[in-house]
Amino acid sequence: MQKRQRRQLIYLIALIGSILLLVGGSYFVYAAMTATDQKENNFQIGQVETKVEEVFDTSITEIPKNQSVGKDVTVKNTGTINQFVRVMVLPEVWTSVAGDVNNKQVLPLVVGTDLVLENLNTNEWKDGGDGYYYYIKEALAPKKFTTSLFTSIKLSNSLSDRYQDAEFTLSLKVETINCNEKAYRQAWWQGKTPTAQPLKAIDDALKSKVDN
Repeated sequence: MQKRQRRQLIYLIALIGSILLLVGGSYFVYAAMTATDQKENNFQIGQVETKVEEVFDTSITEIPKNQSVGKDVTVKNTGTINQFVRVMVLPEVWTSVAGDVNNKQVLPLVVGTDLVLENLNTNEWKDGGDGYYYYIKEALAPKKFTTSLFTSIKLSNSLSDRYQDAEFTLSLKVETINCNEKAYRQAWWQGKTPTAQPLKAIDDALKSKVDN
């Protein structure tokens, strides 16, 4: 009887020890997980910002056909990280509707045909065929400027008389993206890698300049 009680006591002590070991082990695992989950790291997010810089005589109120007008366009990286840059040139023309001076209609103006971008830099900027010119010379570093996209504009001499006295504006839409390998493709081409020209050549140029 005493031997049986002694064995039961030993089993009980062993059982209690095992339970305490399990509880203790669980506690330390939980503590480690909690410490990991609650650890905080402070990061500064880089800014993607740019500014269009242009040399243009704002006193000009009239642009005759077939006459060059200076408009030197560059882009400055005013952010804190390297950026890829693309620019869309948006010409817009409005003219009064015949017999209704209170309403206006939009006239088409095709870049490269009706509107000539003179001294277009085709070595460091590439026409993507999607309305954008891509800066492929480099990933633009903070505080740096791109080279000029073009330096002057000229309206074609072949424009019809309906463009006479029309209102003309030229807007520049600039888009920039960080130089991550996937970011520019995701933002500009829906995450796809171009396989057709001219975007394939542009992608080949940009992917060699991504941040590692």
